Amino acid sequence: MPHFLWRFLFLSLALATACQPSTPTEQVTTPPNTPNPVEAEAVAAPAPPAPNTTDWLSRTLPGRATTDTTFLIDGKPYRLRLSATADSARMLRIATGGIVGPALAADSNFARNRLVEGPTGYYRIALSTPAGQPVLRKEFQKPDFYQVAGADIVVVSEPTPPRFLGYYPELGGLAFWQEIGIPGSDVGSYIFYLLNRQGKVLEMSAGNEFGEGSADCDPLPAPRGGAFITCGKLLRAGHPPLPLQKPHADLVLARFLSDSTLLTIYQYGEYVVTNDSLGNPESMEWQVPPGMRAQPNAFVLNLQGRQLAQFRYEGFASNLGYSVPRAYVPATNTYYLLDSERGLRLLPGQNPEATQEVKFRQMTRFQPPARPSEIRFFIEVEDARFEFYAEKNHPEQLRYRRVKTAG
Repeated sequence: MPHFLWRFLFLSLALATACQPSTPTEQVTTPPNTPNPVEAEAVAAPAPPAPNTTDWLSRTLPGRATTDTTFLIDGKPYRLRLSATADSARMLRIATGGIVGPALAADSNFARNRLVEGPTGYYRIALSTPAGQPVLRKEFQKPDFYQVAGADIVVVSEPTPPRFLGYYPELGGLAFWQEIGIPGSDVGSYIFYLLNRQGKVLEMSAGNEFGEGSADCDPLPAPRGGAFITCGKLLRAGHPPLPLQKPHADLVLARFLSDSTLLTIYQYGEYVVTNDSLGNPESMEWQVPPGMRAQPNAFVLNLQGRQLAQFRYEGFASNLGYSVPRAYVPATNTYYLLDSERGLRLLPGQNPEATQEVKFRQMTRFQPPARPSEIRFFIEVEDARFEFYAEKNHPEQLRYRRVKTAG
């Protein structure tokens, strides 16, 4: 069930009820909903960085998008301008399936006809030479997105300019990210689409959701190109798209680990709604099929979609969208995924299929002093901060301590 639908049902239910001496190298992760920057401070003279020690797992889109940019195609500069306009003189109407409320009703008979309305929208992409000579002109209207984002949500949405994700000739052209949502809410989704230089749509599909239900994922290319994660699919040059979604499951995380591997994590199950005798939602519960409760839900894949490793991981948070608490330690070229109830899942950067779990009971409780051979790093979750000390030459040998956060 789409997350925006169960959020509506949850609201309906609520309304119904209301009627040390040496300082080791240190790395710090941010709280789980933004597991992005890592800070480091060295004890001794820092060794030169090893090759391929980039934290690909925590790459994100730049915080600011632009609607007027210049970039190169075949070594030549081109200008790209993006815009969106609404025409309130031409209103669109459609019956909602229940996710859009009466605030956006088309008339006073909403309880009977369920009609909602919104302005006609135009989404424009213009590519030209620096001299202004047109190269590509493309215009989308709201009906172009109906099959991807839900027609009722598209109709009531306020048009916003698409976001340019980059030019990827190996995949066929220019990639974009389009926001579609209910005004004044966090209900909605992003649409990914790819255009060739003639404006033909090569790919249009669901990307990520807003807020709750969103995957820990950003639409980004593989480190060396040739593939692209849309948060709904893995696009590969010369191969058909590989769906990342699974039936009866939420996508928790989808990110590249290296230039040749990616990690996907899922939460199995779905919301089941129970109605009362009048057909109104009475209760709602996330249910996991019994046979799936102990099944592997995390997978290391290569760019051809072949499974290299699988394991069970339940350490993710799902407060406002899914997030996986993690750290990357360049000195050991190792990713560490935290499960605050069990321990750490290690993924070697050079060989992520050689993954292993180190449980807390296999670790040693930290007692000062820190050792010069150890790398210190932190991972924070909602109510605690974990401090780990890993042996530089043996990343699986760990000491740790847990510190509760304020509040």
